Amino acid sequence: MNNLLLFESKKIMKTLYFIILIIALFSFVSFYFVYNFVHTERADDYIYKNETVKSNFQSTIEELSITEESNAANKEEIEFFVNEIEELDMLSEAAKNYDWNTILNYEIANGEELVKMSPSQNVYTWPTGFTYEVVYEKNKWLLEHNIQPVFPIHSNSEITAYDRVFDTAIIEEIAYDFYNKYDSSSVYFLYLLIGVGLNIGGAIFFLFLFGNVVTREDIGRNGPINFLATMPLKSWKVIWSKLITTVLLTFLILLATALWGLLLGIIFDRFGDWNYPVLIYKPDSSFRFMEMGNFILLSMLLFFIVLIFCYSWLFLYSVLVKQTFMTIVLTIVTLVLGNLLSGSDIGRGLSFAPYNPFNYFQINDIITMEYALTAENFSFTIWNGIFSLLISSFIILFASYLIFKRKAK
Repeated sequence: MNNLLLFESKKIMKTLYFIILIIALFSFVSFYFVYNFVHTERADDYIYKNETVKSNFQSTIEELSITEESNAANKEEIEFFVNEIEELDMLSEAAKNYDWNTILNYEIANGEELVKMSPSQNVYTWPTGFTYEVVYEKNKWLLEHNIQPVFPIHSNSEITAYDRVFDTAIIEEIAYDFYNKYDSSSVYFLYLLIGVGLNIGGAIFFLFLFGNVVTREDIGRNGPINFLATMPLKSWKVIWSKLITTVLLTFLILLATALWGLLLGIIFDRFGDWNYPVLIYKPDSSFRFMEMGNFILLSMLLFFIVLIFCYSWLFLYSVLVKQTFMTIVLTIVTLVLGNLLSGSDIGRGLSFAPYNPFNYFQINDIITMEYALTAENFSFTIWNGIFSLLISSFIILFASYLIFKRKAK
C-alpha cells in the first residue's frame, strides 16, 4: 500500500498542470500579502490621521474666533475643540511610543459611554448598541491580554450581523472603509487569507488541482488503471490509494500555504498575536470571543473536511464519466447548486438543515456562528458540519467504490 501511495503521489506531483496550479496558489498568497502590507494602518498612519483631524479643528477654532465678539459667543465650542486637540496630541504621542494601552484606555472610556447611551434591542441601523458593545469588549480584551491593536479600533470600526440598515449609501461606504481592516502580521494575515480563500471558490481550486486523479487513467482497455487492475492488487486498494493520496497531498498543501503565510509575516512584519479576539455570536443577542489562532485551526479543519466531501463527488463522477473536464464540471455544478439551494431561506428552514453538508461551505460564518444567527438556528455548528460532511462523504465514496469495482472487471 505504501508503494502504491508513493506511486500515486509522484504521478500527480510530476505533472506540469499540478506544478502550474501550485505556483499560482503561492503567487496569490504572496500578492495578497503585499496588498495587506501596503494597506496596513501603522503607527505613522494613525498619527497622520490624528494630525489631519487636528488641523481641521484648528481651522474651525480660527473661524469661530475671528473677532473678539465671535470668540466670546463661541467660547464653549472653542473649548470643546481645544480639548479634542489635546486628546489627539496625547494619542499621537502614545502612538509614537507604541503605548497601545493609553490608546486602548481612551477608546474603552469612549466606548463605555456609547454603550450606556445606545438601545440594546430592536434597532438595526449601523452602528447598533450590539456593535458598540462588541467594540468596547474587544478593546477591553486587547488591553487585558496586552495585545497590539489592528487599527482602526474606534467605536465605529465594526460592522456586525445586527447592522442591517445604513442611513445613506455614503455612510455605508464609510462604515465598510472602517470595517475592512488589514494587517501583515503572520496571525492576522492568515485570518484574512482564510476569509478570502476558504470557501467554495477555494474548494473549486482544489477540484481543478486533483480533477484528473482517476479520469486521466481511464477505466478502459489501455488506461493505466487497467494496468493496475491486472496487478496482484485488490480493487479497493487501487481506489483508496488515490483517495488517500489526494487527501494527504491536500493536507500538505494547506499546511505549506499556512507556513508560507506565517513566514511572510515574520520576515516582513511580525508574528502577531495568537490571542487576538474574533467575534463569535451566541443566542439572545449575546456574544463571546475566540482566540484568532484557534479560529484559524478550526477553519482549516472544517475546510479540510469540506474538501473530502468535494473529493467524494469528484471520485463518483470520475468513475461514471471518464472525462476530466466533464467530471470537474459535474462536481462543481453539484456543489454550487447544493450550496445555493441549501443556503436559501427555505433550505435553511428545513428541520434537517443543520445536517445538510452543503450548508457548511461558508467557513467563516460557520465558525463565528453568523450563519446560525441569520438562519435563526444555532444547531449550525462546526461539529454538526464535520459529522454530516464525513457521513455523506463515506456514503458517496462507498458508492464510487462499488461502481469502480464493477467497471474494473
